Amino acid sequence: MKHSLDELLDIVYRYYPRGVGITGDVDEELIRQTEEHARLVAARIRASKDERWQSMLRRIDDRFPRMLMNRSLHLITGGCDGCYSFTVDLLKSTGEPLWFQISFLAPYYIVHKSCTIEIVKQVSDLFVVVFRGLRFIVYRSPFDPGFVSRPDDSLRFVNVSKRYVTFDLLPEEQLYVEWISRDIEATFGCERMPPEIGTVLVPDVTAGVRLPGEVRLYDCLFSDEHSWVKPSPSEVSAGGVDVEVSKLTDSLVAVLTVLAALYQIAWALMPEVQSGSSYWVMTTDGVLRKEEVLRVLAKIRVLMDPPKTPRGIASKRELEAAARELETLVASWDGEGDPPAAMVAWASRFLDSWLVNADPGASS
Repeated sequence: MKHSLDELLDIVYRYYPRGVGITGDVDEELIRQTEEHARLVAARIRASKDERWQSMLRRIDDRFPRMLMNRSLHLITGGCDGCYSFTVDLLKSTGEPLWFQISFLAPYYIVHKSCTIEIVKQVSDLFVVVFRGLRFIVYRSPFDPGFVSRPDDSLRFVNVSKRYVTFDLLPEEQLYVEWISRDIEATFGCERMPPEIGTVLVPDVTAGVRLPGEVRLYDCLFSDEHSWVKPSPSEVSAGGVDVEVSKLTDSLVAVLTVLAALYQIAWALMPEVQSGSSYWVMTTDGVLRKEEVLRVLAKIRVLMDPPKTPRGIASKRELEAAARELETLVASWDGEGDPPAAMVAWASRFLDSWLVNADPGASS
């Protein structure tokens, strides 16, 4: 190795601001304003213009025609990565190309490919249901009879597939890798960085999608696109399962009906939802809370004055009437137990009318 671990960390901290924007939620904007980030962006753009890179790609493509793919076309934008990347699909039958990545921040390169591990996990205490056209994540066990009337015991365990990097190559791959590696080393004067160094955690920084405490040397000097370490079962979440509406209890159906009506009103008035620029998912623990309904109604009043979406403008009277009716029903509810039958009946009528009117093919 040309550098000690401490020297490699010093290189990282030239391009990734240490301790900046990582208290609480990560502040990407604050990080982008730093001298270190500007230095990283400049390095990416400068690397994209290096003729050595283009010349080497041409040589390798000549040697392995129709097998090479340049994975660094984005560097000219300065947007991501600390390396050049290309893949060579030597053994198409395996379905996994070899990755070659050459850091332009430090004189090192790596060669690897992806593999998949299957982990059997017990499902998490949440489930997903599509109800009245809305996707709900319900933070309850899908086997809780208070929320799912007919639990499916076959779903208690699931296989979770996780992809990660392996540096162990097949013997038939090694011959080709040696030829390409010689060209990389001759072109850039670099050496291969071993996994025991590259997977070392780097404290106090973020790198792309990696959060503080997850960042490794490979993420900083090469790319955060890959999972560099084989995941252990304890690190893998099973997630939830999908549950059909027909299997929900009447109590949960009542809660979801009111929430669906409430948020259909709110979303009709929200430009970011109507424009399709963001994707929204409902979350609930299966209990309707008066304070949540009042909070959303307060937001609806603000969004209604005046409405800024085409649908909100066109349906202003209908939405105002619906919001007023729900406010009256909520005011007369003590907030205990299931939502009142009158509230559920109102929500059901509103959804029937609203969803029919939203269908371009529906008759008027």
